[in-house]
Amino acid sequence: MANLPFLVSTYARNITMFGNERLTPRDGFKGVPESYRPDVKSYAARNYDYDELDRALDKGWINRQELDDIMALKTEADPHHRSIV
Repeated sequence: MANLPFLVSTYARNITMFGNERLTPRDGFKGVPESYRPDVKSYAARNYDYDELDRALDKGWINRQELDDIMALKTEADPHHRSIV
């Protein structure tokens, strides 16, 4: 069965922006279901810039391997830095 897009985006946001979930089991969190992890990483690569991902790493919400996995998925079309308007 395909992963539900609203859960993919919710997992990514909860991990990257709020720190109230982890990709893998640690820090007292269960982690997202294993079948969702590739889609969550891909979503994070497409929707979060370097600063947001670095912040998540600094706060311990993602680990270095997870950050490296996400960064490897980034393309030129993905956000690198948010422009200040």
